[in-house]
Amino acid sequence: MMPTPTATAMFSFLKFEQNGDCQSDLSDEQAAMQSRRLSDEQAAMQSRRRVLSSIVAGVISSGVVNSQLKHAFAENAHAAMMTNVQGTIGTSDRPVAIVGGSGRTGMAVAESIADPGLGNMHAITLSRSGKDPFQIIKLPQATKDHLRHQDKPFDVRESQETILASLKAMSPSVVVYAASASRQGGNAFTVDDDGVEKVALACKEIGAIFVLISALAVDRPESKSYQVTNTLGGNYQGIMDAKYNGEVKTRKIFASAKSDYVIVRPGVLLNGKTTTGPMGLELNQGDTIGGGLSRDELAGIVVGAIQNRALALANKSKKGVEGITIEAYRKSTAQKLEKKYTIPSGNELTVGESKAEALSSSNGLYRELFASAKLD
Repeated sequence: MMPTPTATAMFSFLKFEQNGDCQSDLSDEQAAMQSRRLSDEQAAMQSRRRVLSSIVAGVISSGVVNSQLKHAFAENAHAAMMTNVQGTIGTSDRPVAIVGGSGRTGMAVAESIADPGLGNMHAITLSRSGKDPFQIIKLPQATKDHLRHQDKPFDVRESQETILASLKAMSPSVVVYAASASRQGGNAFTVDDDGVEKVALACKEIGAIFVLISALAVDRPESKSYQVTNTLGGNYQGIMDAKYNGEVKTRKIFASAKSDYVIVRPGVLLNGKTTTGPMGLELNQGDTIGGGLSRDELAGIVVGAIQNRALALANKSKKGVEGITIEAYRKSTAQKLEKKYTIPSGNELTVGESKAEALSSSNGLYRELFASAKLD
């Protein structure tokens, strides 16, 4: 079945609108736009995108297009919607800052956030040494264009005043905390406890969304996962106790904040990269089920968390601060943290087949993992 002329025209218009190349609008509005500020231009563009998304949704539901075009409409409508919602999230002047950006997890998160096919946001990496972790790493130019590094060292062991001043200077819309104890970078209680508190307080002060990468099983001190990880020795000694403290402090700090938080509890970090993407992943709530996942899968989940909060902030019915805590692992690795728990737990969060059909790209599917997440 060939697409109708109306469907073809609308699809072409949608592609132009997303790329900012809609010449028909420019000719009519050029004189007015010259006298407006940039914020007014952005508001007009966002309004058009909202209308366009509604039109596309109507066409999809009308049955006048075939399944292939439904995929195209749905994915492009999603991209337009996310561009609209992320108007002040992850922009070049309000980037996503990654604390611990030189570590393997931090680098994976930064790359996924900057990837135009996934996060499509601007990211800035912060490291204890001040060295750019991507200096010798080959990345697609489009990703590199969304990624930069702060040369000034950022160490969570510094004073609260120093951390606040540093973050305030870069005006991040989101701060991802990917730092953790290491042999050279500080022990568990200075990084995973006190460091988390300092950065969370700074985020509250500047109004940034806070995404904390914690660990699975922090609520289960009797579990083997907790006990083994908590007794690794050296700078890692007590790391689960420290991560638990960091989570508790985060929730307490944001109880009176103006911005949201997400706590991501990944399972064991596996080598290699995903072969299934978000369709092979499962989120859970309640800290009863564990498993493993790769760093790029964890990074995709962080992107989904940011997009989820961006949508929540754009929702006019949203009242007050909202926080989410989730556990993350591959479905194929799921196991009970303690014998008394059951699989399934009843709190699983996955991407349904209908959503997977409508949004075949990972861009939308990672966000969809959070669609039914319960607030803390």
